[in-house]
Amino acid sequence: MNNQKILVVDDDIAIRRLIWKSLQSTGVLIYQSDSIEKTLDIMTRVTFDLFLLDISLEYENDGYHLAQLIRADYPLTPIIFISGKKSETDIINGLETGADYYITKPFSPNLLRAQILSTLQRMKTIQSQKTNPNSRVLKVGDFTFDKNLYQLQKRGQDIALSSKEIQLMLFFLENPNQVFSKEQIYANVWNDGEMDNNLIMVYISYLRNKIEDDSKKPRYLKTVWGIGYTFNPDGE
Repeated sequence: MNNQKILVVDDDIAIRRLIWKSLQSTGVLIYQSDSIEKTLDIMTRVTFDLFLLDISLEYENDGYHLAQLIRADYPLTPIIFISGKKSETDIINGLETGADYYITKPFSPNLLRAQILSTLQRMKTIQSQKTNPNSRVLKVGDFTFDKNLYQLQKRGQDIALSSKEIQLMLFFLENPNQVFSKEQIYANVWNDGEMDNNLIMVYISYLRNKIEDDSKKPRYLKTVWGIGYTFNPDGE
């Protein structure tokens, strides 16, 4: 984990101190900010491997806006929301603005630490694969996935995906025309504890909105009622 950098954005100094304390022995370099303005200034000088954001900064929903600004410059870098907002709507809003995970306060420092380290390790693996000259372009039905660039295309048109959407899409591309339960999908893509049904459904919806001609009538990513999902790359 040496030299990997994360930015913690929270206006509560106690939370920032708690996160720093839980990570200080890992070798991860931890930067801190308490506002959008400071965050954008730091980002002009430092490239980060992960962002931890609170939703309520100076104003109620500043974190959502900040996540969108970060996504403009860091389309694939993981974002974890840490928030006292616990409703399903809040969590969905957080994921829809580009976050990969949503952790509610109060949280276990040890579980947060494990989540951060596993996410950083996963991104480190992705980066090493991107620089691997033996990485190939994966062509499956109407889709092409460049493992060097981590870029998805459908019939030659680029499709922008978040880091978690990429992992989910790559799982389906590597396992076309197979039926997977939600448990199997969670174990292969998230692999970080107890399964969250809502999280899977949200990300399936995200992918459908991006890869389907009509997300309300999916032809590629289909529901297999009572079991889970299957990916038909030809849209038949």
